[in-house]
Amino acid sequence: MRYGSLLGPSVGLLFVAGMGTMFGIGACGGSDGSGGDNPEDTGGGFNVDADNGCPAGKTTSVSGTVYSPAKSSPDPIYNAAVFIPAQSTLDPFPRGVRCDRCGTLEGTKVKVSALTGSDGKFRLENVPAGKNVPFVVQIGRWRRKVTIPEVKACEDTPLPAELTRLPRNQEEGDIPLTAIVTGRADLLQCVLRKIGIEDKEFCEPLPDGRGRIHVFKSLNGTDIGSGTIGGSSLYKNLDFMKKYDQLLLPCEGSARTTDKDATAMGNLVAYANGGGKVFTTHYGYVWLQSSTDAQWKNLTTWATTTDSIAKLPATIDQSFPKGKAMAEWLQLVGATTKLGEFEINDARVDITAAPKAPAQTWIRSTTPASTQHFTFNTPIEKPTAEQCGRVIYSNFHVVGLDDFSTPYLFPAECTDGPLTPQERVIEFMLFDLASCIQPDTDPPKAPK
Repeated sequence: MRYGSLLGPSVGLLFVAGMGTMFGIGACGGSDGSGGDNPEDTGGGFNVDADNGCPAGKTTSVSGTVYSPAKSSPDPIYNAAVFIPAQSTLDPFPRGVRCDRCGTLEGTKVKVSALTGSDGKFRLENVPAGKNVPFVVQIGRWRRKVTIPEVKACEDTPLPAELTRLPRNQEEGDIPLTAIVTGRADLLQCVLRKIGIEDKEFCEPLPDGRGRIHVFKSLNGTDIGSGTIGGSSLYKNLDFMKKYDQLLLPCEGSARTTDKDATAMGNLVAYANGGGKVFTTHYGYVWLQSSTDAQWKNLTTWATTTDSIAKLPATIDQSFPKGKAMAEWLQLVGATTKLGEFEINDARVDITAAPKAPAQTWIRSTTPASTQHFTFNTPIEKPTAEQCGRVIYSNFHVVGLDDFSTPYLFPAECTDGPLTPQERVIEFMLFDLASCIQPDTDPPKAPK
């Protein structure tokens, strides 16, 4: 089925009109992104005798640090799975949302596995020795498989960063299929770019646009080509929404509800309940405050204002495993100077009380009292073992133009250079969004 027929006549016309003029970034390219092996897979057999006959006190291991795809100053990645697969060929990811709970890796048999710590470091023990040993880094539907030239028995083989980073494009591996509805007040697409996703992966959701980041436009949002499709085309069609692994719905510059009717609200709840991942910021509170799901709506009491705070001292909640890891990680990458304390630029105060369980607060302030960042898994009413999706809400901007008079084209509105401290908070949470689902109160466990 073509998108035009899926979304309706008016959207179909936009697709047809755009197809003849798309070029460069807007047109995208590459494979259909359904997953599987990448060109770095050299195949070949490898010794599956994991103990390798090592003497007592010796083991065969590989070690290193998992990094983001950024070409310059990449950040380490927390809670990434590293493993030696039991077969040299990985199964492709099934398309569309699904229930991805922690503990196993969908479609992949694992020989040995480990998780990275808050510093991104890992040590994988009892690795099969030999030449051309396959090695995989994965976090959710981020996945890259490479080949280790040789693993020597009964020794540790340290891996270079080039072998342990995540993919920059779909030729190198898998990247979550992402829909982002651009808003002029919060440029999350620029954060994705700084993290290391190459420009060719950003495109309009055209029938032949095969990039992994599909860009829609809000009223005040950024264009990525000729006639960028509006976010309402995404919200109104649940089947279309379910094509995507994750939805990024950054602040649009106003509490705009004209395209967020009861159907759209219900579709977002159904999407998350089915295993979808949602990240929204600031005025994105409308997706919660006006939700058709009473449990989403009643997670907290919204005290919405139009005020912004230039500098807001905030605290990272370290009472749960991921919160502690976030505080350590931010300190490691230089985003904070004192463990667990973080100053937010351009903060809003739309939640004065902590959200109710099962929501998890990550960042809060005391003067004034506010919750700046919280998450919850879905469906809320289900036991934790049956929850499949995730929602992240952040009450502050990372970067915005605050200029609604001049149209911008992606990536012209983005700046190069290192990630800012607030962008690093978002980077950490984007990888958390992509991760498998488990209660935030549980420590992460390596897949088996």
